[in-house]
Amino acid sequence: MTLEYIHGWKILHWDIKLQNIFLTGNNTIKLGDFGISKVLESTVEAAMTVVGTPYYMSPEVCESKPYTFKSDVWALGCVLYELCTLKHAFNAENLLGLVFKIV
Repeated sequence: MTLEYIHGWKILHWDIKLQNIFLTGNNTIKLGDFGISKVLESTVEAAMTVVGTPYYMSPEVCESKPYTFKSDVWALGCVLYELCTLKHAFNAENLLGLVFKIV
């Protein structure tokens, strides 16, 4: 629901990862660290900057292609995989190997 809310305001988070998802004392889940977020002018606008944590990068980011809100959803999918398996969805010994696996 948080992603739906911020995407409704045309905000890309760009750094969704376990370290930026918080559980409060009353079991409310909150998304934090909007330091590198970007507000898009429209829902069809795409971003081009490569930012975020490599384990959660979408294929579009890895290929230096324009990306949209779908990259945040991809990162959330990687987080859910990690919560279920206790390991990264994609893993490699170096960044190039990681990009190859993601793509």
